[in-house]
Amino acid sequence: MATPIRLLQIGLGPLGRMLTPVLSTKKSLEIVAALDIDPTLTGTDLGELADAGKGISISGTLNDALAARPDVAVVTTVSELDRLWPQIEPVIEAGIHIVSTCEELSYPWTTNPELSNTIDAAARSHNVSVLGTGVNPGFLMDFLPSAATAACRRVDTVLVERIQDASSRRLPFRQKIGAGLTAKEFAKRTDAGKIRHVGLTESAHFIAAKLGWTLDRTEDIVEPVITDVAVEGDGWIVQPGFATGVNQTGRGFIGDREVITFVFRAAVGQPEPRDTVTLKGDPDYVVTIPGGTHGDVATCAIVANAIPSVLAALPGLRTMADIPLVTCAP
Repeated sequence: MATPIRLLQIGLGPLGRMLTPVLSTKKSLEIVAALDIDPTLTGTDLGELADAGKGISISGTLNDALAARPDVAVVTTVSELDRLWPQIEPVIEAGIHIVSTCEELSYPWTTNPELSNTIDAAARSHNVSVLGTGVNPGFLMDFLPSAATAACRRVDTVLVERIQDASSRRLPFRQKIGAGLTAKEFAKRTDAGKIRHVGLTESAHFIAAKLGWTLDRTEDIVEPVITDVAVEGDGWIVQPGFATGVNQTGRGFIGDREVITFVFRAAVGQPEPRDTVTLKGDPDYVVTIPGGTHGDVATCAIVANAIPSVLAALPGLRTMADIPLVTCAP
């Protein structure tokens, strides 16, 4: 039997804690260290925190965590690339591969080319691969529609709709989409950049690159979903007139022509959830996942399943399109 891939978990918030049991069930993987900046977690057994990874004492410094000699760091900390870079730079310099849920890392070549080149050069010089992935971005609104275009002789436009019932999602996600806010407070937080799905722009450039397109501009419009009836869940309620979540529309243009459209709607109590890719071209082609995809479950699975592919990839900053095919590893 092959030696398990040794993992360092960086970031033990809600998503990190959900990810730990998934990583622990893979016989090809072994968690050997964990790191979080919360000083109250230092010295805590990972098994007590995440009900998995027993016997792993959570480190408070990177040097302590690296003493376990991990092969790969799984980073679930921030969404923004400029905030992620100081966290992963010393990890890369230690010769450790990176798999991160940072949304802006999924395809940063167009949105942040200078920092992308910096990360790529650092990874190449230390012979490691760096990947940003998850359910979205990383799969549903970029990799999946790009793969679906293989069935077409010509693609004119791409429409991706992700309609989610967020009732069962973790609390930070419900807060991120503005569930329970007044329209005024929703607008205030949107203006401050606190309510938005990060990654639509990166996904648009991902698809465009795979189709040989260069987008002249993109736009992102964020609006509240206001309910006219009370919506209740496990320990929470959204009253009529309040926001149940977010409706975000992303668009990518070549000249004045809209060629890529994203509809991202995540709201508690959202009826008829689904994920749909609609391609207009020759021929028209539609792929629908009735009921949609559970974001937390899929993100954890994709991250865990991507780890062997990252180790097998060429060194540098990678995307889901240029690493070996990610499948459900044993």
